[in-house]
Amino acid sequence: MRVTNQMIFNNASRAATAARERFQNATDVASTGQRVVHAEDDPAAAGLIVLERAQATRADALGKAMGAAIDELEAAGSALGSVGDALVRAKELAVQMANATYSATDRLNAAKEVDGLVNTVIGLLNTQVGARYLFGGFKDGSPPFDSTGTYQGDDGVKKVEVAPGMTIDASVRADVAINGVGGGVDVLATLNAFSAALKVNNVAGVQGSFVGLDASLSQVTLARSGTGVQASVLDVAIAATKVRRDDSLKSLSTLQDADAVDAMTRLAQAQQALEATLTAAAKSFQISLLDKL
Repeated sequence: MRVTNQMIFNNASRAATAARERFQNATDVASTGQRVVHAEDDPAAAGLIVLERAQATRADALGKAMGAAIDELEAAGSALGSVGDALVRAKELAVQMANATYSATDRLNAAKEVDGLVNTVIGLLNTQVGARYLFGGFKDGSPPFDSTGTYQGDDGVKKVEVAPGMTIDASVRADVAINGVGGGVDVLATLNAFSAALKVNNVAGVQGSFVGLDASLSQVTLARSGTGVQASVLDVAIAATKVRRDDSLKSLSTLQDADAVDAMTRLAQAQQALEATLTAAAKSFQISLLDKL
């Protein structure tokens, strides 16, 4: 077969094009620091990059959700702690007013303080974080306790995902902690009954409130400690999630990032190859490198 000038030109043109592509790819790697930019750069690595990036993004989302849940649990725990303080004060008043030396007027004044404590407790139980009421269960868009202390929420428990497919409880059931559903005491009803006994100067009724107030405090304290346990579990889960995210980011870097020394070496080699190819083509057709470009 006779080799024509056209064939020589075509071969030189293809070689120059390939050399330019290799040089451009080497330039991209050196400038971006990434050896895999497009799937065709390394199909196997590209698939793993997509997987690792998705896992890192998922871990970030889990961490943020758990962090938000911890904020809510801490707010709920703080509110319950203040409810406990109100119950401690109510018990102090009960012990004081059970003493026969106090008058009906003293007990009436104490009843006013207890009524104030009731209003304070209701306010605490209507605590919000953002637009969410913490003690309403799934009915978290409106105050869970009305002005009379009647519960308007439900028995829903918020859950948060701590790992793919694994969730834990991350809220307080106010119907249990405050209303005593499941065998406990009704905290607000206990306070109101204590106030009523004070208002009618019923010493026996005041003395009878001791048990209910003690039980209420224990019930609220237990609920508060539960928020602490839940928050601690979430702290551990967040730490584990950060480890998973960091592992994915390291794998992503290994798969995607180029070695700087190797990238510069390949760039230099590609540049030399391109120059050699263009020089050879220019000599073959006796044209200048400038004309060829």
